[in-house]
Amino acid sequence: MAVHLSVRSHFSLLNGTMSVEDVVLTAKNRGYTSVALTEHHVLFSALDFYNAALKHGIKPIIGLEINIEDYESLLIARNNKGLKLLYRLSYKMSQKKPIEYEDFKDQLEDVFFILYGESGPFDADILQNNWTAIESKLLTIKQACPTFFIGLSHQESRFFKASNQQLRLMASNHDIKCVALPKVYYKDEKDHDIYQALRAIDKGTHLHDSSLSLNPNRWFIPSEKMLELYDTQLVNVTDHIADSCSINLYESKTQLPQFENNHHVSNEVYLSELSKMGLKKRLNNQLSKDYLERLEFELNVITSMRFTDYFLIVYDVIRYAKTNGINVGPGRGSAAGSLVSYSLGITDVDPMKYGLLFERFLNPERITMPDIDIDFPDNRRDEVIAYTKEKYGNSHVAHIITFGTLKAKQSFRDAARVLQISIGKVNQVAKLLENDSLQNTFDKSARLRTVVNGDAQIKAAFELANKLENLPRHVSMHAAGIVLSKGDLIDICPLYQIDEDNQCIQFDMTNIESLGLIKIDYLGIRNLTIIQNVVDEINRTDPSFNLKNIPLDDPQTFKMLQDGDTLGIFQLESDGMKQLLRRMKPMQFTDIVDANALFRPGPMENIPVYIENKANPQKITYIHENLKSITTSTHGVLIYQEQIMEVAKVFAGFSLGKADILRRAMGKKDAGVLESLREDFVNGCLNNGYTQSVAVEIFELIYKFANYGFNKSHSLAYSLISYQMAYLKANYPEIFYTYLLTSSIGSDQKTGQTLDECRRRGLTILPIDINESYDGYTYKQGGIRVPFSVLKGMSQSTAQTIVEEREAYGQFESIFECFARLKEIQLNRKQLESLIDVGAFDSLFDSRSVLRNRLEDLLQYADLVRITDESMRFNFSIVSVPYLAAQKDSSAYRLYGEQSTLGFYLSEHPTTSFKKKHQLPSLVSLKAPMNDIKLVAIVDKVKKHRAKNGKMMAFLSISDDTGTCDAILFPNLYDSVGELVNKGDMVLVQGNMKEQGTIILDKIKIFREPSDLH
Repeated sequence: MAVHLSVRSHFSLLNGTMSVEDVVLTAKNRGYTSVALTEHHVLFSALDFYNAALKHGIKPIIGLEINIEDYESLLIARNNKGLKLLYRLSYKMSQKKPIEYEDFKDQLEDVFFILYGESGPFDADILQNNWTAIESKLLTIKQACPTFFIGLSHQESRFFKASNQQLRLMASNHDIKCVALPKVYYKDEKDHDIYQALRAIDKGTHLHDSSLSLNPNRWFIPSEKMLELYDTQLVNVTDHIADSCSINLYESKTQLPQFENNHHVSNEVYLSELSKMGLKKRLNNQLSKDYLERLEFELNVITSMRFTDYFLIVYDVIRYAKTNGINVGPGRGSAAGSLVSYSLGITDVDPMKYGLLFERFLNPERITMPDIDIDFPDNRRDEVIAYTKEKYGNSHVAHIITFGTLKAKQSFRDAARVLQISIGKVNQVAKLLENDSLQNTFDKSARLRTVVNGDAQIKAAFELANKLENLPRHVSMHAAGIVLSKGDLIDICPLYQIDEDNQCIQFDMTNIESLGLIKIDYLGIRNLTIIQNVVDEINRTDPSFNLKNIPLDDPQTFKMLQDGDTLGIFQLESDGMKQLLRRMKPMQFTDIVDANALFRPGPMENIPVYIENKANPQKITYIHENLKSITTSTHGVLIYQEQIMEVAKVFAGFSLGKADILRRAMGKKDAGVLESLREDFVNGCLNNGYTQSVAVEIFELIYKFANYGFNKSHSLAYSLISYQMAYLKANYPEIFYTYLLTSSIGSDQKTGQTLDECRRRGLTILPIDINESYDGYTYKQGGIRVPFSVLKGMSQSTAQTIVEEREAYGQFESIFECFARLKEIQLNRKQLESLIDVGAFDSLFDSRSVLRNRLEDLLQYADLVRITDESMRFNFSIVSVPYLAAQKDSSAYRLYGEQSTLGFYLSEHPTTSFKKKHQLPSLVSLKAPMNDIKLVAIVDKVKKHRAKNGKMMAFLSISDDTGTCDAILFPNLYDSVGELVNKGDMVLVQGNMKEQGTIILDKIKIFREPSDLH
């Protein structure tokens, strides 16, 4: 029976086209009982392939394409020792280290070593008919590696078929076996164009580049075709190799490292003692029976499920972070439902106080791995990872690999580039593509169909892009996932050196639990960085301030939330969430928790009912009175998964463990499990005295909400971050905005929005100043100072260089001395122009236009006064300073310079002067209902929409220096101006406001530049 022994999947990145499932099913459908997957240098697909092959009754064989002395070879694992050898060699190649015979010659009983006849060491000599050289190489290789095969490919070619025969004869003379080895890179002959495109993408060239010279016969030939191309003896060798291979990827399962507690007690005892001490501290020694019983229950479950080490490892990581002044998030996911987690300081949410369920986190009736994710400030996450590697050893800790795929726009651009289509045409199509599949966008967009079908080149690119879409293109590191192993990871799975400091396991996160690996997510959260910086700044003047001690009922905070004033607040700053908060009017912390749970697809449907019930609790009705105690806190609405579990417990008498199994089955729509549980639920209700109709109605109710129910533990923990940020914003606005702005560097839109809000709140924004600015925003009593680093083209290192120059040699005393010193520290012309345009030199010379016009003279002056004397840097007496005329800049000139250089306005909002001149109202003054509104604003967002009648309309978000507002262009107005309105435009609008916060537009006039406003 023939066997394919050289097959690549698309995980040989840009070197193969088939998915792993395709490889297995194609082998099965084309008459094979075994197949080898032999990726190019990597083993990304090995675990998925192994599982898929066993699932479909195909024997999995795993190999690895390697390079020895710059030619291709193949190693196939005979057994698990051979498999581990492949793991090590793949890892070595990822480290850019060469593979040598010494790396595997002592393990030839564990692998099959195959030299490729084509594209192997003999390729050039075969083409030149130099058989003497070929024989010499054969003998040299045999001396270094006594046992190997020669793989014969390219049998379709008459020339290579003849040369293969001669090579086979020569090999036989030296007791070297040959094997049929057609190379398989794609499924069918017609797929050659996809493979060719991938190779062109990889090499950065085009399809007609002669250097590609790709063999068109790399398809998955059926078994009968193999027998036609090769004689029986060569085919039988494939069968012999396949029969000799026997691997088990699960043989070497690992465990978590054992935690060393250094207290001469078992880890179970240590965890128990730590938890009890921690709980006493949390509750100020006021331990109730309920808390102690819950703690004992959780500890028993954790111990019986053998997760003691897991909790201690996580505890130790968090202890390290907190000891070293690293802010740790209050919790994430269902872990906040654990009292042990709360007692150990892993989370900061009391699960007993808020009715959180441990079984939602760790179910004693269903063995699943615990999943504790930890949030750290994004600028200090690496410190915690470094500690983990140091404690457990680099060979025991790794990141998880992820794969970037060719998405719609990227696949189209790549396809167009390899087809050599002009960039103008490419951009015309790219702007019509959405964040959806190419085919879906094509089906929805008549305009896209017209463009594609109207141009043969574009159509060809689009068809090719459809074939490329979603193929893996590159590797990267999972944003958070870390795995730990008791033994060396390389014995469990292959590793990949992704950069100088980090290694990843080569398998993605889907199946790693099956190898005994447990993932812990270390997430870097920008908002925690903001919180940390704000608290550190507060502590400079108030060392006693502690975020954990802030009141959860602060009036200023809730007033701000009720107003929807949530820019910069974690989870609460979207337009839709602001609108929800204004309607909801949160009065207590749990209202924020509910808002976070409600504001997502699905639960949004319940927002009107929730708000109505909250305002009129006397009108709430229940299917049964016993639902009241479960849903009173959420105003009669089922919001949380925990509530579904409580319903199953109260009505059907389910344990919370069984209730969690029901919840999961409902969420996954697992019909088989659901039917059995439905019967149990109804019978349980009947046994508890409920009627059949109530039982069925309650089941249908929770089944409906199970699809949308949110994890209350997660919502609580994340809402605590939201509240903390809101509290800091309401009570320490200057410091909060300073660090919010610092976190927004690089985002022009976010920076502009934040600066506008600062002005509306009466905070002073101090412009960039050559003598006062730093590389980050700073706050002093005068206001918030904008840093150098917001300038386009100004790197953090250049900004720091200016600060260091100032600190080393003092402030800049004059514009002439300043330019001399800045040129000395290598600021280029473009950077100097940017500094001029934003007013960085205004304190030295107050005319930006003059500095712009005389820049060349200033640079020449800087060259002339610079000297090389060791005792001094400049001699300002040797030449006269350039003449700079006093000239006042217009406001429009300055605004234009700021906007074009920064992407936002610095000195003032562009609408301010126009409003004063024409006595127009501000957005903040509008109160619905209101007619004949006329005002000037900036367009922040444009969302186009097709109305039910098929006509286009648009929803705008507009702002001025006092606030923001929504505006609607209905089809009649859209027809005349809708396509002309863009984000960033300044507009004069007229219309009516029927509901607060939304203007129905009658007229709109667009100003393209600030100068148009004056």
